[in-house]
Amino acid sequence: MKVPDNSIISSLLHSESFWVAVAFAIFIALSYKKSKEIIIKSLDKRIEEIKKRIDEAKKLKEEAEINLIEAKKNLKKLINDKEKIIKNANEEAELIKKKLLDDEKINKQRSNKKIIDRIEQSRNQAILDIKKMALKVSMKSILELFEKEKDIDQTNLIAQSVTNLFNKKKSKSL
Repeated sequence: MKVPDNSIISSLLHSESFWVAVAFAIFIALSYKKSKEIIIKSLDKRIEEIKKRIDEAKKLKEEAEINLIEAKKNLKKLINDKEKIIKNANEEAELIKKKLLDDEKINKQRSNKKIIDRIEQSRNQAILDIKKMALKVSMKSILELFEKEKDIDQTNLIAQSVTNLFNKKKSKSL
């Protein structure tokens, strides 16, 4: 190994360029050390922020998943409730329909019975009126017959008997 010459070293030590280069090297070394710390701190800070955002995003995702599951449960419950309500409404509608049909049938039967009763009453009244008329016509005919024969005592006796028969029959039918 060769030892450098003292003159070269001495000229280097007296040279401005050498000292500028040394100062620059020291500056770079110190700057690198300081900037390295600053860069590392800022990168660490940035990493922490990113981690926080990721954690927040994970929490939001978990909450969203929980909310989705809850919403699905609520939707399923609502669908079941809707189906129950519809089923109950249909059953109630059927019951109401059946009740209305039964009421209509009962009302129709009552109406028919009233009509039949009125017809029967009118028929009975007509028969009674016909009987009265027939009796009057018969009595008139008998009276006219007896008048022609001129037996007034016998005529009154027969008229009284017919009237008594009519009154007896009338009281029995009432």
